[in-house]
Amino acid sequence: MLVFFKKLPLAISIPTIFILMMMIPSLHGFYVGDEYQGRTFLYAVFLGLFLLGFISFLVLDKPLFKHRHAQLWSCLCFFCVLPIFLAIPFHEAMATQNLINSYLDLVSVITTTGLPVFSTNALSETIIIWRVCVGWTSGFFMWVFAWSVFAQLNLSGFKHLWGESPERVYGIKKPLEKVVLPAEKFWREAARLVPVYFLITAVAALSLMALSGDPLFAVLRAMSTIATFGVDLPGHPGVGWTTEAILILVMVFALSRSTFSRSHPKTRNWWFSDDPEIRVGTILIAMAVLILTSFSWSKDLGVVGGAEKIWGIFFTSVSFLTTTGLTSTYVPDGLRGFGQAGIIFLALATVGGGVATTAGGIKLLRVYILARHCKAEVDHLVAPSQVKKGESGFTSMNYPNAMLACVFLILFILVFSAISLSLTMTGSAAGEALYLTLATMTNTGPLATGFSDSENTVIELATSAKLILVFAMVFGRMEVLALLALLNPDLYR
Repeated sequence: MLVFFKKLPLAISIPTIFILMMMIPSLHGFYVGDEYQGRTFLYAVFLGLFLLGFISFLVLDKPLFKHRHAQLWSCLCFFCVLPIFLAIPFHEAMATQNLINSYLDLVSVITTTGLPVFSTNALSETIIIWRVCVGWTSGFFMWVFAWSVFAQLNLSGFKHLWGESPERVYGIKKPLEKVVLPAEKFWREAARLVPVYFLITAVAALSLMALSGDPLFAVLRAMSTIATFGVDLPGHPGVGWTTEAILILVMVFALSRSTFSRSHPKTRNWWFSDDPEIRVGTILIAMAVLILTSFSWSKDLGVVGGAEKIWGIFFTSVSFLTTTGLTSTYVPDGLRGFGQAGIIFLALATVGGGVATTAGGIKLLRVYILARHCKAEVDHLVAPSQVKKGESGFTSMNYPNAMLACVFLILFILVFSAISLSLTMTGSAAGEALYLTLATMTNTGPLATGFSDSENTVIELATSAKLILVFAMVFGRMEVLALLALLNPDLYR
């Protein structure tokens, strides 16, 4: 049965997992006495399994069509089509008037954006558990998609990593070797990564439970943090710096792939000083802490007050750099808002985390490559006849990576401008459109309200604006080069 499941197309096997996961909110609904929500998710499980079982028997003996970008289409369906089916029971359980609101919220959850579509107080405990479970599972699939799909096609930043072609790294198939289906590669990577993902979540949950004494809060916060899904949990605004310290340790796994995987040829070891993403991230966090501390420092602060303020800025900086979007309880109120200080958090979220992690944004590795290339160009302008030992090989190898990173940055800026302009044309104010675009394209949903003074909520936007936000969140996850590879496979090499 397991072998048969692994050979199914991802468009069938992945939705099956999410449908089976609906048993969690169903059982919780019956347990807390909310029979309506329990029945809604239970009926969705039966109906979904019937439909997927029927479809799987239809394609059982059909030869699967193999295409270079078939897995990319599966990834696109994962972000766009799967939320439609998940939104139906969510819509019924929430009893909302508009299905597009439920669809927007599910896209936000699956892309681990955490866009605040509904007010936290309007969500029942069953719905909150369901959203966190979906976000946690989607975060894991981000890892698997990165290593099984994007790595094979040199997309989503992997083009900058390969010292040689991925076929040579993963091995060229010999004529007598057994042909492995793309779905089997996907589940092979899933089997490799699931122990690490589960272990990080379990250790973080146990640590938080020991500090807070609330098992449900500990599990949900650990699951949402490892997936960089900054969702609000009602009734738990924060329990101190020790909890935030544990969350920082979890968010470190969104800074670099070297923290949890060593399958890549350039992932040499666990020494963070040798990882360019960790170095760039550390520099950016240190600069943010110094700048924001200078903005908010006061002579009236004592030793304890100053330490709390620095810690709050440090935690919030790490949170937004990893696109988690959690705000420390110690962050000064004066740093909120789109001012000279708050813009630092927006810039960190735009940069984003590491390649092949759950973080969004431009990615630290692209920033590192562009910075090294700019340094090399400046050195060449200052001393054009100077020859540095060992630099020629790096320059020749880094030039194509720098060009590709520059192309991505330009396209990112163009799409950012287009989405912001489109939102303003739907009736949103310029500032609100800017916040919404940053929150969705960087997959940092709390940016939409956490540092905004606007009283308008996402649910009050026009339907066209909500569809634009859906596109922006999917774009932020799949990135522009992957979408170009889908629309024109011959254009991207």
